[in-house]
This record gives sequence, C-alpha cells and structure tokens, in this order.
Amino acid sequence: MTSMASTQDCLLDAAEALFIEKGYAATSLRSIAARAKVNLAATHYHFGSKQGLLAAIIHRRVTPINKARLEALDALEKTGSVDVETILGAFLMPLITSDEIEHLPGLIGRIHSEPPSVMKPLLEKEFGEVAGRFVGALGKVLPELPKEELFWRFHFLVGGMLQTLTLQVPLGLGPSEETYQEKFQRLIRFAKAGFLAPGQSSGEKT
Repeated sequence: MTSMASTQDCLLDAAEALFIEKGYAATSLRSIAARAKVNLAATHYHFGSKQGLLAAIIHRRVTPINKARLEALDALEKTGSVDVETILGAFLMPLITSDEIEHLPGLIGRIHSEPPSVMKPLLEKEFGEVAGRFVGALGKVLPELPKEELFWRFHFLVGGMLQTLTLQVPLGLGPSEETYQEKFQRLIRFAKAGFLAPGQSSGEKT
C-alpha cells in the first residue's frame, strides 16, 4: 500500500464486495483483509471493528447522495418552488445523477436483509437528518397532516425507492428498458398521490 487513504479504500472495496456476496454475519475481518491484501491489524487500526467498517461503507456511498438531496431541497426553498412533487424529486433524483448508483442495488439489498439491531443505528445516523429535513418540508406544504403520519408516508416512499433499486421491475412483468429516471418518475406520481391523500380520521382508528 502506498498511503493510508489507499489502504482504507482497499479495505472498503473488499468489505463491500464480501458483505454483498456473503452477508455481514458470514464475513470475517480476516477474509476482508485477505481480499484487500493488507495485514489484519490494518482493519482494526483504520475502522476499529467490523461494525465500524460497515458504517464506513454506508457513509462512503450515501454521503454524496445525501449532500445532493439537501442542496436540492435548499434550492427549492430559496426559490419558493416547493410542493409535494418537487420535494419528492429533490429526494429521489440525486440517486440517478450520482456515481454511486451502480453500487447501490447490491449494497442496499444486503443491508436490508441484516438484523435491525445491526442496521437501524447505522441508518439512523446516516439518514436521520435527511429524513427530518424532508419530512419538515413536506409538513410545511401539508400542514393538515400530523407529523407521525408524515413520517409513515415518508417511510413508505423510502420503501418504494428501495424496492425500485433492488428489484427494479414489478413481479409479473418481463424485462424493462425503462431508465431509473423513468422508474422514479412513476414512483413520484404514486407517492405524490399518497402524500395528498386525506389523513386518518379518529373513526378509522382500531
């Protein structure tokens, strides 16, 4: 290795490939070090633990996307072009223009197959601020919806996004030539209708 940065990148690349291939629990630090062609001690030195390595992998992939999301939302708020559709676009479309899009489907699919005890703290750390900002923006244009309801609807939006990234084509349909942009436009139309739906009335609660 020629530098600390290159050692870290080799470890991240190796760990990401192995986590996707075998899963988090089945991947050892020793196997990661072997694939990265570095000393086992380097994994502890740079990342502390396997959990720290996984956190670094997620951070590396999602940081540029989250940055672009917040910048897009800031731009909307400055120009006053804020409505449900533009907010949803600001959240989803940075995925399309990101260089990380090719790495995300496999990583996301594997991440969400891991136990919540492993993944939820990491996802909260990486996405908590972004989710809060977008739910807050949606709350301003949908003031009639309780905050809890907004979080649930945003949760369903994220689920649709993950399904689109990992499965890509609905069950029952053959191969599709649609681009990610076309798929996310479908999701925006669907999610917009969901966000604009009336809130739950007290008589509907069970």
